[in-house]
Amino acid sequence: MDYKIFVGLLLLTGLVYYFRQAHTSQRNKKRIVDLLSIGALLWVTPKLSAYTKMDPFEIGGILIFAYGWGILIVEKFWEGFKGNDHDDTPRSRSKRSREKG
Repeated sequence: MDYKIFVGLLLLTGLVYYFRQAHTSQRNKKRIVDLLSIGALLWVTPKLSAYTKMDPFEIGGILIFAYGWGILIVEKFWEGFKGNDHDDTPRSRSKRSREKG
């Protein structure tokens, strides 16, 4: 087996372990996971730039933005799914029903 594949699998196993440990943290769990994710993205970015012929900072910025955007989308989805928006709020009622009642 090629040593690069072995080292890559070993590093991937280490990352998975660190993320699992971060989820068991009592304080600052989200901050730890975010920093681990951003660090991993910045670590991988120069390797990706060799394939895309783009600047590593540009790729890193795109990946970090996409990570933050994904977090926002997932949180908003779960807010809506759990029913945090109520049907009796003025925004959810139609204009006619507000005029009547």
